Amino acid sequence: MRKRLLTSTLLISGTMFALPAVAQDAVADDQESIVVTGSRIARPNLESNSPIAVVTGDQATENADITLDTFLNTLPQVNPAGTSTSNNPGNGGQSNVNLRGLGSNRNLVLLDGRRPMVSAADQTVDLNTIPQGLIERIEVVTGGAGATYGADAIAGVVNIRLKENFEGVDLRATYANSIPETDAREYQISGVIGGNFADNKGNIAVAFEYAEREGLIKAQRPFAAQATSTTGTPPTGRFVEVAGNAVSQAAINAIFAGYGVAAAQAPVANSSQIHFNQDGSLFGAGIFNSPLNVSNYRYAADGSDAAGANQNFFPDFYSYNFDAINLLVLPFERKSAFAKGNYELNESFDVFFQGSYTETKSATALAPTPIGTRIYRTGTSPSTSFATSNLVQTGFITNSIVPVTNPFIPADLRALLATRTGDDPALVGSGATEPIRMSIRSLNTGLRESENTNTVIQLMGGLRGEIAPGWRYEAYYSWGRTTIDVAASGNVNVQNLQALLEAPDGGNSICAGGYNPFGIQPLSAACVEYLNETGFTRTEFTQRIAQGYVQGDLATLPAGTLAAVLGVESRQFRYEFDPGALSGPIAGFNTATPDLGTNSFLDIFGELYVPIAKGSSWADTLDLTLGYRASRSDFNDIQNGIDGDPVWSSAYKAELSWAPIPEVRFRGTYQRSVRAPNFGELFSGGASFVQAFDPCSIGTNFRTSGGAAATALCQATGVGAPASFVATPGLQVNLGIAGNPNLKPEKADTFTGGIAFDVAGFTGSIDYYNINISDPVFGPDTNLFIAACYGYQGGLNSGLSATNPYCSSVVRSGSNFSFIAVDSALGGDANSNFTAINQGKIKTSGIDFQLGYKLPTAFVGESSALNFGLWVNYLIDYKVNELPGVTLDYAGSASVFGAGLGTSFPRWRGTGNVAWNFDPITLSTRVRYIDKMVNRASIQFPGEEFTGPGSVWYFDFAVEAKVEALTLRLGVNNAFDRQPPQYTPNVQSGTDPSLYDVIGRRAYVQARLKF
Repeated sequence: MRKRLLTSTLLISGTMFALPAVAQDAVADDQESIVVTGSRIARPNLESNSPIAVVTGDQATENADITLDTFLNTLPQVNPAGTSTSNNPGNGGQSNVNLRGLGSNRNLVLLDGRRPMVSAADQTVDLNTIPQGLIERIEVVTGGAGATYGADAIAGVVNIRLKENFEGVDLRATYANSIPETDAREYQISGVIGGNFADNKGNIAVAFEYAEREGLIKAQRPFAAQATSTTGTPPTGRFVEVAGNAVSQAAINAIFAGYGVAAAQAPVANSSQIHFNQDGSLFGAGIFNSPLNVSNYRYAADGSDAAGANQNFFPDFYSYNFDAINLLVLPFERKSAFAKGNYELNESFDVFFQGSYTETKSATALAPTPIGTRIYRTGTSPSTSFATSNLVQTGFITNSIVPVTNPFIPADLRALLATRTGDDPALVGSGATEPIRMSIRSLNTGLRESENTNTVIQLMGGLRGEIAPGWRYEAYYSWGRTTIDVAASGNVNVQNLQALLEAPDGGNSICAGGYNPFGIQPLSAACVEYLNETGFTRTEFTQRIAQGYVQGDLATLPAGTLAAVLGVESRQFRYEFDPGALSGPIAGFNTATPDLGTNSFLDIFGELYVPIAKGSSWADTLDLTLGYRASRSDFNDIQNGIDGDPVWSSAYKAELSWAPIPEVRFRGTYQRSVRAPNFGELFSGGASFVQAFDPCSIGTNFRTSGGAAATALCQATGVGAPASFVATPGLQVNLGIAGNPNLKPEKADTFTGGIAFDVAGFTGSIDYYNINISDPVFGPDTNLFIAACYGYQGGLNSGLSATNPYCSSVVRSGSNFSFIAVDSALGGDANSNFTAINQGKIKTSGIDFQLGYKLPTAFVGESSALNFGLWVNYLIDYKVNELPGVTLDYAGSASVFGAGLGTSFPRWRGTGNVAWNFDPITLSTRVRYIDKMVNRASIQFPGEEFTGPGSVWYFDFAVEAKVEALTLRLGVNNAFDRQPPQYTPNVQSGTDPSLYDVIGRRAYVQARLKF
């Protein structure tokens, strides 16, 4: 009967995307012993003790997905993160998988139970390196597998099984396009050729693939054509006023009266509302949600010109629509070749090998560069990454600086500057002769484009076989290299820009025509060349892995065979980053310094399978599996001369399985997993640009209920006129994070418990999972810094004190937020960046439900049947403790820009399949559901109101016909053209483009020739 449970479940998997109860790794010679993913012990007919899902290689490609992550993201336990529809995703267009929303760096990707070559500083694997045509099945184990497979398996394992001993030819071609738009085109051709040799002792298979995806800009979809966030850095130029040296309101009124603008609609002094028309006249930007609208605007009101007035806000106020020319779908190209083979010398020596080559190209594109690099006084800059100027008196300036001697200053602005009588202490001089701050976006240097070329090579060889009756071994060595070349264009050399602005002739002596920042003005080719910096960076990873283990039978017990595994593994990584010329005071893409380091691991692991009872009156079977892994991690920051101390950590597990009757089995596991910090966390760091909420804006709950104390705190933290301040919606705030070589491994405890069943033709499982990560590598959420300052969270500043370190970290410019300069008391370094640390906790739990059923329809044909599959996840909680004493539950919330891709957590997600086969035709339907959510911001700022996305259903249909060796499939995904739900604030494009379909209805055709 137990074999019947296995067989029926495998049968259901033909139309279902998951195996509810069983996952078979590799069938041994006797066809009875199997290895279950999550364990290296081979034993007869044992089902998985951890929650597991299995899809076949055909299922992963039947919807015309040219990248594996596109399909895997439809599975309920996977949180879509940096996908092809996330512009500037941070992974350079790679294909990653993110289990349970814990991050793609917290789950492990395996190829036939072995580690493939990594493709990023966080040591994640690019799924594009896996040949789709050779995939037999994909096994997804969630709930931790650290004891079996080692570091990075906190959230689980995605184990991709390739076809063994493939014989024949398998050719496939796919074409997909959106309808009716006919854009976002995708196509792929692939082939597998293989055969046996030497009287079937050996086998070689070779796979090749070519895939291409057409890019899509946001203007091609109405919902994404207008940015939902704003920017204070327009291409028209903006005069940034400072309260200490503001211009005269009377003078503003007089000048705008000359334009025919009433005093009530003239810009407000000291509010930085003054922008510039192309003819040098001034226009007022207006104030959000107030009677003061845009005035004297002489560009195209419909936003169709270079000034790009955002129609979501115009004419209430002016903001540049930077989204229209950003990418909605990343262009992509992949070329790959893969070979594998084996040759059995005898029962003790079976030689196996594989080699692969993958080249991928992708691109991202952002709006032209906003200038925001720090400028220090000459001789005082703490880093070569910042510009310098003698116009700075103290501290630093994040805007461009223009002296009053600049010849391009328009006459009307010059008249206003003459009315100044105060002092900006950060700049030299005072009154009318003091320099001014300017907010500049450089259109002339073009889009910020990043072209990424990734080349991944891996070679592997090994031996396996029987060393004694009941005992087998495997040993292998692999070497891999990943090279990432990035050409980043559209950057601006801030030091050179400052030289042009400060030159007495406006820069004409430096390059023809000089630089006029007032309005959208032409720029000569010579000046473009002087300002533009195209950076060519190269990142190289080298990986060497050696592993060996033996597994076999120790003793025969009354309930079965006591079996064990013992093994050792060495992993050596080398990371090198060359920033090329992209260093120094550059605005655009983040500048960086060279990195060079190594990271190594030595693991010793073992497992023990203990059969406790079999065929008794109270148990058909009862068994226990124990596992332990001791891991030593060591790193060496060669670039900075830091040799880290070795750190030992332990991972272990206990799994119990009890089948009271053959049709029902209860299972439970406890696992301790560990994850060592990766290259990026140790050495590199990074930055986040978050769409921030401003509590000081009039109308917020903080202002209406906080009274005088709230008003006083707003004024003390940089709001010039709190009584009338309305924050510009959607402003982005920067926070830098520095790497930390003193980071320690994360630890995670995972509990799972469930039941698998095969009753009355229904095969399925119900599993509970609970994952707790202690001391995760922590980088703060910018909005939480703001929330802590203004007293929203955990009493961190319940007294609303302006001297609170969270408040001293918040920097404003022109009353709006500018960036976070992390106070040293909160972990800020010399550059006010947050130093990554092990801090807090992450905990998530939920329930997985899987069900399959096959209904024969013999009245149609002998082999005809209806196959049903259902997979549902319910998320109980996703709790994060980041700041001391503050734990937030993000379950049921949609993410916002800057919080990190893959951080939307719907309570319910489900996918259902129905397929009706009546040879040679198969009709199939896939239904996907995503639950409604509240906005993440409403959890971080309780009491405030934000919108959230509603629930979403997607319906996919396909028809497939087989005629001898040819299979033809026609299908349509998102058949009813369901548009993504809009909410504010959001991740990108007014929605979460990783979670929701932003392309729309997509039709495809797929042809396959197999013989």
